[in-house]
Amino acid sequence: MALVNAGLKHEATVATKLREAGAILLGKTNMSEWANFRSENSSNGWSARGQQCIGPYCLLQDPSGSSSGSGVATALGLALASIGTETDGSITHPAEKSNIVGVKPTVGLVARNFVIPISEIQDTIGPMARTVKDAAEILTVIAGRTDFDDRTQQIPFDTIPDYGALCQDTDISGIRIGVPKEGIHDVLLSVMNRFDYGIHKLEQAGAEIIENVDFACLKEWGDWDDVEKFSILSADFKKAIDGYLQALDVNPKNFHTLEDLVAWTEKQPEEEYPSRDVERWHGALRAADLTPEELLRQREKSLRCSKEDGILGALETNELDALIYPCTGRCHITFAARAGYPVITVPLGYYPSHTEVVKNKRGNLIETAPGVPFCLCIIGRAFSEEVLIRIAYAFEQLTQVRNQRQPFLVPTTEIGDVLATWPIKQVE
Repeated sequence: MALVNAGLKHEATVATKLREAGAILLGKTNMSEWANFRSENSSNGWSARGQQCIGPYCLLQDPSGSSSGSGVATALGLALASIGTETDGSITHPAEKSNIVGVKPTVGLVARNFVIPISEIQDTIGPMARTVKDAAEILTVIAGRTDFDDRTQQIPFDTIPDYGALCQDTDISGIRIGVPKEGIHDVLLSVMNRFDYGIHKLEQAGAEIIENVDFACLKEWGDWDDVEKFSILSADFKKAIDGYLQALDVNPKNFHTLEDLVAWTEKQPEEEYPSRDVERWHGALRAADLTPEELLRQREKSLRCSKEDGILGALETNELDALIYPCTGRCHITFAARAGYPVITVPLGYYPSHTEVVKNKRGNLIETAPGVPFCLCIIGRAFSEEVLIRIAYAFEQLTQVRNQRQPFLVPTTEIGDVLATWPIKQVE
């Protein structure tokens, strides 16, 4: 609600690229308020303006977030595809819960300008679609350099690959894929059984699977104080959101700093404070007091754990092209987020009938239940989207998981039904 009627003179580059390619932009979907960077006790998919978004595979399903509505709208066929944003899991997790394909590109492959930010280091924008090919074709359209986003200047090729053209066959012979099972914790046996099935399918497609790939930093990462670990992102947010607010061309509530947002939100009944707190914002204000030396030390540790002692180290030590893991294994997504590396999710399976129903921390939504989908995550080096798309397409075609179960509620009205009732004006 804070930014209703606020805006910039220019639209986001990603929107402009889609329009220029002929896409019809139908509208905006509901998302977790402030991209899940406001509250510690809210729920995925809730915002004061759009209220509660519900996942499509069981009643009161948690849609995950923060790109909650993008996932649900795509799953239900309300659009061919959608765009999501991710700082840490905000494309991959809602894509999983909506049983669709999510592409979280390398930071810098797609311009982020004029999109509400969290972190200059981690923010990225990517497609969410029902098939790998649809997502790949949209990625080709939205990727590329722009003067509006300096990170896009790091793209190592002058011509954006035709990612959709990679979706031709299921032969991925010669591709080496690692499985970091040591870092997969708190995953149900039913998920691991489907994960093993997925590994077998990739082997059938010609991939060479390397089991038990190690991350050198797992213990160090687990022992690192959570508040300190999160303070890097908090400091990024304070700087980024102040800059965004001060750059608004239309700013009806006259917000210029995070402090302004906190003061306003805590007074507005529709924001449901304190039932839905602003603790992450207070954390960002506290992180702003850290010295540059403290932040640099924490950021260097974060990048080393995510790259040299994490994903990159595992890839290079084992001469791998990619890593795979079930999306329910959280830490690998965070490593990819901190490193700025690409991730693609593809439907892997559904929780079986004997699965215990588990609610979210707030108690208003269901996180796990029979029939709720889960996904395979594929991760690689920076700008390795081509090989990840080949793996994702082969896996999708060989398993066809998405077609095995329908959402509990499927729309029956088509665009043609609506257009048929509209009066037709004769143009002279």
